[in-house]
Amino acid sequence: MFARNVSRRDLLRISAVLLLTLVLVLPGSATPALAEEPVTITVLTLGGGIFGQPFTDLKPEFEEAFPGIKVNLITMGYDEAIKKYTLAFASGSDTYDVVQVDYIFAPGFAQAGHLVPLDDLLGEEWLNDFIEDTAEGVRAGYMYDGKIYGLPTIGNSQRFIFNKAIAEAEGVAPPTSWEELLEACKAVNKPEKNQYGFAVALERLVKATGVWLPIFWSNGGELFDEEMHPMVNSEEGVQALEYLLELMEYMPPGGPSYTETDEVKAMGTGLAVFDPFAWIPDPITNPANPEVGEQLDTILQPAGSVRSAPVMGGLGLVIPTYSKNQDAALEYVKWFNSKDVQKDLIIPGGGQPCRTSAWEANVDLQPYFKGLLENINAAKVRPGIPEYGAVDGIIGLQMSRALNKEVTPQEAMDEAQRQIEELMEKAGYYD
Repeated sequence: MFARNVSRRDLLRISAVLLLTLVLVLPGSATPALAEEPVTITVLTLGGGIFGQPFTDLKPEFEEAFPGIKVNLITMGYDEAIKKYTLAFASGSDTYDVVQVDYIFAPGFAQAGHLVPLDDLLGEEWLNDFIEDTAEGVRAGYMYDGKIYGLPTIGNSQRFIFNKAIAEAEGVAPPTSWEELLEACKAVNKPEKNQYGFAVALERLVKATGVWLPIFWSNGGELFDEEMHPMVNSEEGVQALEYLLELMEYMPPGGPSYTETDEVKAMGTGLAVFDPFAWIPDPITNPANPEVGEQLDTILQPAGSVRSAPVMGGLGLVIPTYSKNQDAALEYVKWFNSKDVQKDLIIPGGGQPCRTSAWEANVDLQPYFKGLLENINAAKVRPGIPEYGAVDGIIGLQMSRALNKEVTPQEAMDEAQRQIEELMEKAGYYD
């Protein structure tokens, strides 16, 4: 009850304050003037191609679906992105709310506590649907210690691209084994015609080891035994590197220093005929010479004595532990991996889906999809251990020494074996 000396003006003022308080605290009672501003999430992805273009092209569609979330999209190249998000994670920075990460680095980031586990956040119904609709190899790279720390979003693996027109003109059938590939490269290699048998990117980092791995795996090699001791200097490991050295004799000049840009250009201009280690469809979809692009076909990677074993690829979306907008970030990650978006928007947005149902609905949209699917279904995932990034780097460095004739393949693999063993021992695998 108010004191008797309270004026009518004071009474009205106090009543207004009480009314405003009720408006602020009652659920659903916010007025337009008091509505919250949209949450802005900062997302780091690649800027183009099958891995980056969907996030650029579909930004308006996401913001329309979630009007309370705005996206600050930052795009950059693969190597630059790795440096940026690795530094951000190491410093505990909240700069990024969603990051597109190569799966080979995800287990290490998860172990270090940099990534949010998504299992419980996704919800049982959504997660079960996603698991049933994706191949195990597609999502396995984002698992660590039984939990999911990222969603694959863009499905991809190595694929075998070759110039069907040149091969037919030279009387060469599509190779189905590594032995047949070597013979085919010899047959079509015509330097006097500026025509070479083989092209591949041998950049260090992920690229070099990824060229050796499928040859090694396809002949029965495994990186580790049951006790996690490396086996890279096994007979299969050394022979895979020896074979690669033979194959490189049929590359265009400058082959050992080829980047992915060089690889794409060589295939897209007709300079090279066979590329069994291609990661992207650019020679077909964006060739330097459109006429050559129409001559290219995609088939299953050659088999070894055991199987065909393309390397599974993919860059998925993760949520850093340090994000201050994890709820909004989760909506972004779920949306891009949802069934309808995967089926209807990812491919028109320039990407490749990760969901099986999306592939099945769109397999005829691109001439290379059928061949790519054959490779995805046969692809093998690199070990899901935190140390794999370092293992990959060790093998790649020693491979580079052998490819530059500094050491023999045996010496290169012996040194890689020694360094990996030392790495694993320090990590506590043999305690």
